[in-house]
This record gives sequence, C-alpha cells and structure tokens, in this order.
Amino acid sequence: MTTSAPTRRRAETRARLLAAALEVLGDQGLARSSVESVCDKAGYTRGAFYSNFATMDEVVAALHAAQTTELVDRVTERLAGGLPGTDLDQVVAHVLEVLPVDRQWHAVRTEFTAQALRNPEAARALAAQRAQLRERLAPVLVEALHRLGRRPAVPADELVRALVTAHEGLTTARLLGEPPGVGRRLLTAALETFTEEVPT
Repeated sequence: MTTSAPTRRRAETRARLLAAALEVLGDQGLARSSVESVCDKAGYTRGAFYSNFATMDEVVAALHAAQTTELVDRVTERLAGGLPGTDLDQVVAHVLEVLPVDRQWHAVRTEFTAQALRNPEAARALAAQRAQLRERLAPVLVEALHRLGRRPAVPADELVRALVTAHEGLTTARLLGEPPGVGRRLLTAALETFTEEVPT
C-alpha cells in the first residue's frame, strides 16, 4: 500500500520542522527559541508548525524520542555488524564511534530533562522513553557480552541503566572540555565491574 501524497507531505513537513528545531535549540536553548525561529529556519509558516505540534515543549519531546530511537538503532547495528575482538576497551571504542558527542543532541536531552523536572507529564514521557531504550538495548548488550564470553553480573536492565547514565554524564563532560579517551576508559571500567566471565 503506497503512502498518499498529503500524508507524505505532512511527514516531510514534520521532519523539516524537527530538523530546524534541532538547530535552533542547539544554538539558542529552549528559553530563547520560538515557533517563529523554527518556522523561519524550516521555511514554513506558523500554520504548518501548529498542524504538527502544539508547543515547543512538544517539539523537544519529539526530538528526544527520535534521538532515543536513533541511539538504539546505531548501537544495535554496530554490534550486529561484528566485534573488533574480545578486549572490552576495543569493543567500547567500537560502539562509541557511532555515538555522537554533539552539542545539538546534548541540548535536546538537557531541555527535555529540564521539562521533566517541571512537568509531571514530561516526566512520565521521559521515563517511558528511557524504559523503552533499556528494554531494546538489554538483549543487544547481553548478546554482545555472550560473544565476548561474558555475562551481566547484575540484572541486564540495571547494567544498561548504569551504562546509559554514565555515557550521558561523560558526554556532558566531554563537551565541556574533558580530554578524549576518559569516557571510554570509565565505560570500560563499568563493564568490567558489572559483568563477569562465563565459566567454562
């Protein structure tokens, strides 16, 4: 079944608005961003914006959801493509190569977290997105560890929670000037701590 032209145009409009919003939020932050600035960047009218989103907060939530999905897809594809060996540090470096250390991505995550601290509905949405991320990543991580001859020493959900939280914090530090390589070493140490070799 083919997608109708109006549906396709609507999807394209939404995608262009989100791309524009990502740039605007990355440059200005939510407090200084406006519907007008996003529309100007995307080349659309306010009507086009409001036919897709009710508020800028909704845009931030949509961007964060898209980022979460993309992160899981990147990690899944990277691990499915094979591992560079059995050394944990090499595997961590292999995965980090496809994860962005990007101010725009970071700005959206920060803005959505700030929303969640102020707004119970945003808090529930953020919690649901993070739970979905863990649910999708856990089996991928367990399978990769199995190929390395290791297994989680804690529940897989807790291991993913620890790694995601650490990566988010380390990304912040990296954007603030922390030398390259520190995050990789800390993530490797976390994996060594929270996993164990499978007895032979």
